[in-house]
Amino acid sequence: MTYLGDFRLGDTLDLKFTTAAAATGAPTTLAGTPVISAYPGNSTTQITAGITLTVDFDSVTGLHNVRVVASSGNGYATATNYQLVITTGTVGGTSAVGYVVGQFSIENRSAVMPTTAARTLDVSATGEAGVDWANVGSPTTTVNMTGTKVTANLIEVGGSTSDLAKFVSSLATAVRGTVSTAVAAGDSTHFRLSDYTEATASHMVGKQVWVTTGTLAGQWLGTVTAYALTSAEGAFTVSPGSPTAETLATGVIVYIV
Repeated sequence: MTYLGDFRLGDTLDLKFTTAAAATGAPTTLAGTPVISAYPGNSTTQITAGITLTVDFDSVTGLHNVRVVASSGNGYATATNYQLVITTGTVGGTSAVGYVVGQFSIENRSAVMPTTAARTLDVSATGEAGVDWANVGSPTTTVNMTGTKVTANLIEVGGSTSDLAKFVSSLATAVRGTVSTAVAAGDSTHFRLSDYTEATASHMVGKQVWVTTGTLAGQWLGTVTAYALTSAEGAFTVSPGSPTAETLATGVIVYIV
């Protein structure tokens, strides 16, 4: 008995089998208006819909072909095993009823099956599977990729190519500064940089301030609303200011973009 494999619901499959005379063992025609039926699992219900039997296939005596259109309309279902059995027929005048000629299953073996039939998984020579980013489960879930380097060519920012150009331009003029409280202490909306001494008033207005060290590392401090060079230090006013109303300590590094 041949196991054809695990198929998708709706597939068409072919099986060949041979009948032989009991006395001689020679291939012999399956006669008596033969019928092949499919038994699902342990059920006694015979399925004959969608089954075509070709006796003496290709004019070869004793070789037969069974074609099964395993669709739901013909009574087939997923997660099911099927046995193909001769339910009517004789070989050399002897009944062949009850002979199992083959079996198959429908979506009952493979743990992974493609959404579109016959598609294969893209696997590299070293065994890694390809990833379709448009078809990743839970795409909005935060994933910790610490230690993973991601290299990308940016095309848009916020869906806009012009915004990308502005972003790149802002990086070219970004300022890195060290917070100082030597001359005057700051507060949640004011801070000074000891290493930024641009003399032009309001020079950085409209820029964004990000904290990269200290307890506020990674936080957006706000937008610069006022700037002046005071006592050889750059004095900044930002809005909305520290998210925790915390004063930046001396030595904290900020980036103004």
